[in-house]
Amino acid sequence: MAYLYLELLKDSLNEYAYAAELAGLSYDLQNTIYGIRYLYADPLHCNMTYLLIRLLKDDLKEYTYAARLSGLVYAIASGMNAILLSVKGYNDKQHILLKKIIEKMATFEIDEKRFEIIKEEYMRSLNNFRAEQPHQHAMYYLRLLMTEVAWTKGELKEALDDVTLPRLKAFISQLLSRLHIEALLHGNITKQAALGIMQMVEDTFIEHAHTKPLLPSQLVRYREVQLPDRGWFVYQQRNEVHNNCGIEIYYQTDMQSTSENMFLELFCQIISEPCFNTLRTKEQLGYIVFSGPRRANGIQGLRFIIQSEKPPHYLESRVEAFLKTMEKCIEEMSEEAFQKHIQALAIRRLDKPKMLSAECAKYWGEIISQQYNFDRDNIEVAYLKTLTKDDIMHFYKRMLAVDASRRHKVSVHVLAREMDSCPVVGEFPSQNDVKLAPAPPLPQGRSWALETASEAAAQLRLRPCPHDLMEASSVVVGND
Repeated sequence: MAYLYLELLKDSLNEYAYAAELAGLSYDLQNTIYGIRYLYADPLHCNMTYLLIRLLKDDLKEYTYAARLSGLVYAIASGMNAILLSVKGYNDKQHILLKKIIEKMATFEIDEKRFEIIKEEYMRSLNNFRAEQPHQHAMYYLRLLMTEVAWTKGELKEALDDVTLPRLKAFISQLLSRLHIEALLHGNITKQAALGIMQMVEDTFIEHAHTKPLLPSQLVRYREVQLPDRGWFVYQQRNEVHNNCGIEIYYQTDMQSTSENMFLELFCQIISEPCFNTLRTKEQLGYIVFSGPRRANGIQGLRFIIQSEKPPHYLESRVEAFLKTMEKCIEEMSEEAFQKHIQALAIRRLDKPKMLSAECAKYWGEIISQQYNFDRDNIEVAYLKTLTKDDIMHFYKRMLAVDASRRHKVSVHVLAREMDSCPVVGEFPSQNDVKLAPAPPLPQGRSWALETASEAAAQLRLRPCPHDLMEASSVVVGND
């Protein structure tokens, strides 16, 4: 008996439990062509990738129904330069379902009627984006600002009219002509069986689609925007449906590494409870108040997300005031309290996964991030235990304090439906409540208002990609 699974994001995994022995299987079909990021090259290709996956899932629905009833399921989704496929469930029939999916992908014939229906559904989903919650809009706009290449909903809608059935068929053929495959096979499976399954996948693509491998130089990775030292960027948009405001504030810190990861995670651990208690409970800024790390393309930072009836520039001032209070809080923290935070974070990081899917998600997260640090928890916790209070204070004063030499800040303000305008950079509201901690004065001359979501990526340089821990042309997790 066994269990297989895949998801696009490691923090959105569904949990399935079986009394039998389980196995996990994840596939990452990364595709670029002739050095161009083919799946995400432009809004047209992005749309065609989405429609291909939706049509493929629609066509497989009848075949996979019986398998799903017996506890054998699959998932397929698109990333920025990859198609992500998983099979999960009892392992004795997994290879049969996987072979059927790969064969269908390699020989896919599109039904014209289903194409028109699913294309119309996709257009409706793009139009419905305007009705999502303000904090979701804030997260979406921040991703557009910080990613090297990103397409807006408007750009996708405009390009959707150019997607025709002949063009989609040509796209599929071109897509499958060159592939790079990375896979994780995890659980109740031997090394020999895992290699046999991968050989079957490769042979199927070669036989039906005449697929060739991508060259190493064609495996291009996306990068994050590098914010300038002491820079502060503000981007504003209005939510046309909801009468609440949303804000995401992002303090970019550094590339992911053992030391930087632990500085950020320990600081987030320390401020987590005070943040909720201050901003959510005492100041009652809104129902949604969140603080924590944000990581993308190997770059990380601290983020705050708030949804509130109060205007964004007021929310911004309260976050700055809170961060200022944390400086004194950490300075006055006893060594015993500081060690408790270290222990709490260490326990959480070293907690053994309760289910196979959680363990598989850890390994798969290393693969899709292309960092391959499969012993990350032990390595980083060992470093965590060497940190002192002075280390965290230095991290705060270097990266997060108002006058920090390496502070990099982006604020996304989503205005409520009925708001005409809102002050932007450097304009905090006057404070009448003496019980609230005062917002610190902000440095002048290093703040900019962004007019478009693509402006930051167009004008600023890009961060380098993090170094891989190991070369990984083939990774198999199993038993000999």
